Amino acid sequence: MSDHSLPTIANFPPGTTFVIKERDVPLAYVPGRGWFNWYGGLPRPYDARGLKVDNNRPADSFEEWLAIVEDSRKGK
Repeated sequence: MSDHSLPTIANFPPGTTFVIKERDVPLAYVPGRGWFNWYGGLPRPYDARGLKVDNNRPADSFEEWLAIVEDSRKGK
């Protein structure tokens, strides 16, 4: 995956959880590897202690999560 391409579902192993923190931070939990913040389009390790009961939710779909990743790249 190049720096200019968006991830596809094939880039993630089965069991990956896609989460949206607040309204615009795309997070992914990759089994065996941990949490990653995809804001800006590239994964960075994320400290899950920043997640609270009321500041995140599971993405409705990979497509919803991906749209947030794409929107986050526009500011970069």
